[in-house]
Amino acid sequence: MIIGITGNTGKKEIYKILDDIYQTLTDCKIETLVDVVFDKKKSKYISKYYSLNSILKKSDYIISLGGDGTFLSTARKIGTKEIPILGINAGNLGFMSEFQPEELELFIKDLKTKNFRLSERNVIKSLMPDKSVIHGLNDIVIDRANSIRMIEIELSYNNEEVVKFVADGIIISTPTGSTGYSLSAGGPIVTLESNVIIATPICPHTLTVRPMIFPDTGVLKIKVNKKVMVRITADGQTYKNFKAPVEFKIMKSEYKIKIVKRKHSNYFKTLNNKLFWGKDIRK
Repeated sequence: MIIGITGNTGKKEIYKILDDIYQTLTDCKIETLVDVVFDKKKSKYISKYYSLNSILKKSDYIISLGGDGTFLSTARKIGTKEIPILGINAGNLGFMSEFQPEELELFIKDLKTKNFRLSERNVIKSLMPDKSVIHGLNDIVIDRANSIRMIEIELSYNNEEVVKFVADGIIISTPTGSTGYSLSAGGPIVTLESNVIIATPICPHTLTVRPMIFPDTGVLKIKVNKKVMVRITADGQTYKNFKAPVEFKIMKSEYKIKIVKRKHSNYFKTLNNKLFWGKDIRK
């Protein structure tokens, strides 16, 4: 077994956690490839580092060391290679990076015997006016750029007009992303196994426009017709600006992201523990 490690070098105490993980894996006789993104001078034990391309070619699993933003970045780097990601939380929420650093040693036996489950997550992509493509595990957001004014949005599904509205923008999310930005904007929580795409308006200037859920077998088309600057962002990390009138086509990607989960991990317990879903604040 070969395990690659990448992560967020800006996190507090990241090098202590990295050293602990490296020692744990080495003691268990697991070949470990550490990303060159880490500072060589700050580790006590690691003497050799590898390029990300080399890690992706050789690794059976990738450890994402950081928070949920780091996990999304790791997923983007892995892309179509579909190498399973094991998220170790060194951030705050840890919704996707569910393992704590001290839990890895206990989990290694399960990893070696494959006593875990792989959660496969749908990814969405957007075809853009310049013929480029961006992918999002969580969401793709279209909103105003360099302006405080709202934009006029026209949404259609499989070439059928759905709605026209004025808003700050629109969030197109996967079930994985339904507990992210979409939730903050009033979107629904959608279970991970659902094969759907969620469209959540951002601050629409009407009470009649609300989030909608579409089968992910179709194509969503978002048009902005007025002459304004529009921004499209994937997972809050990669973005491009375009001058309207402009059109984006969003659909399910050809690949999925694989996530290493405990065999008996429970999505609804995670909702309860991380987002306080169902908690009675009066108690």
